[in-house]
Amino acid sequence: MHYLIYVSSAEMLMSSDDLMFLLTQCREKNPLVGVTGMLLYKGGNFMQMLEGEQSVILGLFEKIKRDRRHKDVIKILDGEIQQRNFQNWSMGFVNMNEVGDDYPSFNEFFAGKVELRKFQEDAQLARQFIVNFNESTW
Repeated sequence: MHYLIYVSSAEMLMSSDDLMFLLTQCREKNPLVGVTGMLLYKGGNFMQMLEGEQSVILGLFEKIKRDRRHKDVIKILDGEIQQRNFQNWSMGFVNMNEVGDDYPSFNEFFAGKVELRKFQEDAQLARQFIVNFNESTW
């Protein structure tokens, strides 16, 4: 089982309707190709973890990089895992704009207070954040 975490910025701020449309697309397509994951959004920025067969995940990531709704798509981390973290989610989703400031590492990252280079050096932080967020929220 392969996983990949990336961050990106939306070309324009997304409304709740835009986000729901994107989420609906993911939730329809992902089960067909065996992909699970979690998508976080805040202030025009995304962080996503995808899980599935390596060829599928890498192919999906290439498609995401070409998606005109995104810019500055940066892979943070990818690798092999023994089991899925999001086995029950074709795509879990949280609009962090609605959550508040209870998750400081995420908020600092997207507020530009954490340099991406440093975040990539400690890429496990991104993975652990998403996994912990999933476990504490659902």
